[in-house]
Amino acid sequence: MAEEPRGVPLTDLSIQQLSELQKNCEQELNFFQESFGALKGLLARNEKSINSLEDVKVASPGHTALIPLSESLYIRAELSDPSKHMVEIGTGYFVELEREKAKAIFDRKKEHIAKQIETVEGILKEKRRTRAYISDAFQTKVQAQLATMNTASN
Repeated sequence: MAEEPRGVPLTDLSIQQLSELQKNCEQELNFFQESFGALKGLLARNEKSINSLEDVKVASPGHTALIPLSESLYIRAELSDPSKHMVEIGTGYFVELEREKAKAIFDRKKEHIAKQIETVEGILKEKRRTRAYISDAFQTKVQAQLATMNTASN
């Protein structure tokens, strides 16, 4: 049975290789931090949608409301049937749903986003740990090289 491939020990890498590895790790960490932020924003928008369902729940037909078209653009509209809602189901597709079905969709989205956030949090934790190991190895190599240079010049 073949052994699983193993990585190269950090102590075997040169300072340049450690520097490159550190740079790559930092880029990956930044990517996952941006993804984490985007997911948090998505979760907040989903919460706003859930809250909007509750706000409209008490409205009656003919009620005038401000409807968001984007984060900063709203239009005034008259609700013909406050029990029905237009819900985006993905990639720009909308469906008209009863309040409870719309809430169920938002709740599923919330659950899915929360799982994604949890996954990214785990990856971030591991990337931070990896960055710390690489940084320690880099510092050790630099100090060893400086010590070698000092003893060679004496």
